[in-house]
Amino acid sequence: MLSNVDILKAIETGELIVKPFSEAQIRASGVTFHLGRTILKPRPGIIVDAKNKVLPEYEEFTISDEEPYALNPQDFVLGHTLEKVSVGASLALFIEGRSTLARVGLTIVKTAMQVEPGHTNRAITLEMANHGPNTILLYPDMKIARAALHELKTPSTRPYDATGKYRDQKSVGRPIFGSEFRVRD
Repeated sequence: MLSNVDILKAIETGELIVKPFSEAQIRASGVTFHLGRTILKPRPGIIVDAKNKVLPEYEEFTISDEEPYALNPQDFVLGHTLEKVSVGASLALFIEGRSTLARVGLTIVKTAMQVEPGHTNRAITLEMANHGPNTILLYPDMKIARAALHELKTPSTRPYDATGKYRDQKSVGRPIFGSEFRVRD
């Protein structure tokens, strides 16, 4: 895991690029990210079916300081980091929620935590859920997540952007069902 010193070195060498960036985002062993302006909320009423590629429709919201998104208890939405991130071949990062927001029930990226080497110049999609009893207002630019960076023992030869199914997303990424099942001989 990289320390604040190691993270700054990775930024200086270009192994990690965060835009926009301020040194105030660097923590003892991570980087703080802020919430972007687009929220996607899945519409209820269908059965999600990975085999037949059935996904829900999404309602899109643009949030502002004057019109935050009200995330009600038990609600789930997709958001994205304000920052665009590039991760070099020698790094991977794990994104997680912030303790302060977790203490009021906000979960960020419960399962899809890893951002792989070769993720280039785009926001990170955040899966956000309110597990608390109170509505939580989501504002653009609020500190929403933190990433811990890990140095790979050997640089990856399979950059995410070569084959990753979300490599073309510009902002928050809707789900894509592709090869969700084991390949049989």
